[in-house]
Amino acid sequence: MKQRLLDVLAQNQYEIEIFEEKFKLAEMMEKTQQDPVYHREGNVWNHTKRVLEEIKKLPEWNALEEEEKGILSMAACFHDIGKIRCTKEEFGRIISPKHAVTGAKMFRELCYREYASRFEISFQEREEIAWLIRFHGLPSLFLEKEPVDVNLLRARECVRFPLLYLLGKGDVLGRICEDSGQKLSTVEYFKEYCRELDCYGKKPVFANEYTRLRFYQGARVWQKSSLFDETEFPVYLMSGLPLAGKDTFIREYLKDVPVISLDDIREEWGIGPQDGSGAVAAEARERAKVYLRKKQPFVWNATNIISDTRRKLCSLCEGYGARVTVFYIEAPYEQLLQRNQIRKRSVPVPVIDRMIGKMDMVEPTECCCVKYLADGAVWELQR
Repeated sequence: MKQRLLDVLAQNQYEIEIFEEKFKLAEMMEKTQQDPVYHREGNVWNHTKRVLEEIKKLPEWNALEEEEKGILSMAACFHDIGKIRCTKEEFGRIISPKHAVTGAKMFRELCYREYASRFEISFQEREEIAWLIRFHGLPSLFLEKEPVDVNLLRARECVRFPLLYLLGKGDVLGRICEDSGQKLSTVEYFKEYCRELDCYGKKPVFANEYTRLRFYQGARVWQKSSLFDETEFPVYLMSGLPLAGKDTFIREYLKDVPVISLDDIREEWGIGPQDGSGAVAAEARERAKVYLRKKQPFVWNATNIISDTRRKLCSLCEGYGARVTVFYIEAPYEQLLQRNQIRKRSVPVPVIDRMIGKMDMVEPTECCCVKYLADGAVWELQR
C-alpha cells in the first residue's frame, strides 16, 4: 500500500537523507556545477542541502503545519533541478537560463510518471510544489520585471506567499556569494510589498471575474474596480493529455453543446494522430469562427497542452465576446497506458511521454475561469 508522501517526510523529520534516498537527488545534481561568483558552495546538490538546512533554521519553520513543511521541503530540494538541463558555459561563465520554468516541468514529469506510483500525492500538493519551483527566484528578483504588481498577483494565484518567502530566503542563505546581504534585503522587501498589496496571506481579491481577466491581460485597471463584463456567451476549452478523459467529461457535463474535435476532423479526413496537425488546426479554427460569429457556445476539444496554443485560442474567442472556461483533465499515468492498449486509434507511448515532458500546466489567470479535474475531484491550486 502506498504511503502519503508528506507523511513519509514528516516521519523522517524532513532530513536531507530521506530526499536523497527516495528521489536520488544527489545522483542527479552533483554533476551540475554553478557559477562561483554566485555559488561558491559548489555544485547544485551542495547548494540544495544548504537551502533545506537554512529553511529549517528559520523561526517561521516551527510555526508551519506539517502539510506546509512537506510542501516547502519538497520545493526546497527540487527548486534547482532545472539546472541539470539548463546549465551551460557562455563567455567563460556558468549560466542556467530558464531553469525555474524547466525545473517545474521536470518535477511534474517525475512526479506524474514515477513518484505517484510509489507515494500518495494529491494534485493540489504536486502543483503547489511545482509552482514554488517555478517562482522560487521571485522574492529576490521581483523588482527587476515590470509590471511588478501584476507579476506578483499572478504568482499569488498559484502559491502561498508565506511559503514562497521562506523558500526565497532559504535560497539566498544557501549560497556563498558577495551580494547575499542585498538579496536578503530584497526578500524582506518582497514580504512587506506583498502585504501592502494585501496578497501576502490570501489570494488576490477582484471586484468580478471580468476585472480579474482584464487585469492579468495587462489592462491599466485597479483590481477593486468593477469593469462592465463585455462577454456575451460561453466557450469551453479542453486541456489534457490523450486518454485523460476529456471526451467522457464532455459527454457527461457538456452533452448539449456543439463540439469541435481535432480527433474527429482527423477521422473525417482519414489521417493519423500525428499527421497534418497544421491543416487540422486551421480547419478547426474555421469551424470555430462559424460559432463565434453567431455568438453560439461550443467546446474546443483537443489536448491544448502548450500555453501559447491556449493563449491564441483564448484570444480568438475573446475577440468575438466569448467568456472562455478551460477544463484541465488529468488521469493517472498507469491509467493512460491501460486505456491506450484498448483504444482503436492508440497513441504511441513515446509520443505520450514526450507530451508529458512538453506540457505547460494551465495557469489560473489564462482566461475567465479555469477548472482542474484530477483524481475524481475538482481542485484549486492553493488556498
